[in-house]
Amino acid sequence: MLDDIRGFGFPFRIDSQTGGVSWAQGDQKIRQNVMLIIGTRRGERPMLREFGSQLHALTQSPNDQALAEFIRTQARHALLQWEPRVVIADATVAQTEDTLHLRLNYFHTNEPASGAQITFPIG
Repeated sequence: MLDDIRGFGFPFRIDSQTGGVSWAQGDQKIRQNVMLIIGTRRGERPMLREFGSQLHALTQSPNDQALAEFIRTQARHALLQWEPRVVIADATVAQTEDTLHLRLNYFHTNEPASGAQITFPIG
């Protein structure tokens, strides 16, 4: 159940109303986990070097269909490895001259969840 999923909010911050750590739960926490995994460079975390994705390494690559397919594959692989509660239904890449927009439509393994969209600049 989505109600069982709870953890520190991302980005990490202090809740101004309680003075404690900001928490997230359910669909919001799953969405934050997806954003964290996609947005973390592989090797960035000293104690968990394999965590994250390789998408940041692609910012200087030519903006073509091969790059779009590689981004879709890398996003799926990273989420399959690090967020097993999510199943990717569809991954699309919209390309403009200088940016890519990765849109992930995913489902929680028990209940539908909202999608996430992340933009990566190219060149």
